[in-house]
Amino acid sequence: MSDSGTTTRTGRAPAGPTAPPAPRPRQAGVAALLAGVVLLTYAVTQQGPLPFPVEVEGTTRAVLPGTTLEEAADAFGVRPRAGDLLDVDGELLERDAVPGAVLLNGRRATPGTMLSPGDRITTADGDDRTEPIERVVTELEAGTPSNPQFLLISAPGQETVRRGAVSGKVVSVSFVPTGPAKVPNAVALTFDDGPTPTYTPQILDILERFDVQATFFVVGYLAERFPDIVRRQVEVGMQVASHSWGHPLSPPFRKQPPRRMREEIVRGTEALEALGARVTLFRPPQGSFSPDVVRVAERYGLRLVLWNVDPGDWRRGATANSIVKNVLAAVRPGSIILLHDGGGDREATLRALPRIIRGIREMGLELVTVDHPLA
Repeated sequence: MSDSGTTTRTGRAPAGPTAPPAPRPRQAGVAALLAGVVLLTYAVTQQGPLPFPVEVEGTTRAVLPGTTLEEAADAFGVRPRAGDLLDVDGELLERDAVPGAVLLNGRRATPGTMLSPGDRITTADGDDRTEPIERVVTELEAGTPSNPQFLLISAPGQETVRRGAVSGKVVSVSFVPTGPAKVPNAVALTFDDGPTPTYTPQILDILERFDVQATFFVVGYLAERFPDIVRRQVEVGMQVASHSWGHPLSPPFRKQPPRRMREEIVRGTEALEALGARVTLFRPPQGSFSPDVVRVAERYGLRLVLWNVDPGDWRRGATANSIVKNVLAAVRPGSIILLHDGGGDREATLRALPRIIRGIREMGLELVTVDHPLA
């Protein structure tokens, strides 16, 4: 207190509530403001034209008259995402193959378009695209079997293949006959569910003794487990075909998820080809097929083969006599006969096989593989 009665103030501010800090502006807003200040300063100091506002990806920016769409996109880092090119199975063929677009007021514009006040610059990302499909039509004079194939029957006709134009993967194959069917005076013995070390070598012994070539539909994981048996099948001239990788039964093969279906087909084929087989045929487990099964197999160059003679050698209680009787009663030119070298006790099949071979030959029919030229 001074003599005059006035109060002496110190340098410290009086205590009291502190004012809240001013809100921090967004970085984008700061950038836009600074850009505007810079351009305005330039315009004033250089006595040039005044800048005007445009909206770039939701943020107001300032540009000079005469600025093009391309120049603004480069200046403000506008970069639309590119899309990928996919094959017919949805797998990646080429990354960033489908460019995106810089849009002006929601529409495509040429890069040299000059901007006007209030214009909006946005982007449209490139969509992932599936490769185009090409259609190849071939006239087959010698004929081709049906797909699925139940008999050794072929006919001349027109084959149409739809495939990926980049990957070459087959989407579908259709065939329209243009002439009479050819039925060879031959039948095919086929064996499923092997190889097994107990039965397959004995069946091969019988076939070699009778000079017969047959078709074996082989399970992939068993081929990996018993590779020497598969190698022997190839070496002695048997046709080795795929019966899937793991022989799934539940759900039926036609109801398997698409990814599982592809894995079964591809992995089973690869296991056999690793042992020297040239695989062109596929038989789904239990003959379960659908248009989807046919389509997926075709994509990997495989034709579905089923049968028209099933003597039931897989049934419990089947005997050699019943198997022989069922085969010889049903067989005719062009037949495909279903037998088994795995999947259970096949002693009855072993005992029946020599009699089946003799009986077929007594009927004047030749025994061939499914892909034999006669077929």
